[in-house]
Amino acid sequence: MKNNSFLQSVKCALRGVASGFRAERNFKIYAGIALVFLALNIITSSGFYDYIILLALTCGAFSAEYINTAIERLCDSFCPEIDKNVKFIKDVAAAAVCVSGIAFFGAEGAILISNLL
Repeated sequence: MKNNSFLQSVKCALRGVASGFRAERNFKIYAGIALVFLALNIITSSGFYDYIILLALTCGAFSAEYINTAIERLCDSFCPEIDKNVKFIKDVAAAAVCVSGIAFFGAEGAILISNLL
């Protein structure tokens, strides 16, 4: 079913954001880590662009996690039994989260280390 307006699309997206946080523990973990990084950026007097990088990386990690969650739910609804193709799909989707997480931690770590030095 197609949304009739932009406002309806936004409403559905916000409902998805809330659903992800309620259903998946990893969203809460990423949010906690992002808040820790934000606090460390404030403590180390990070610059404007450091905050932009933090925002972009946080959004990237959350986006990958949302897509991974959607793929896992879709796969589980169509194929609840163990299947090698479904396992491959879910593993590759999880790898996307891992890659975005590595970028998130690596870049934020580099920013914080450079601020401390």
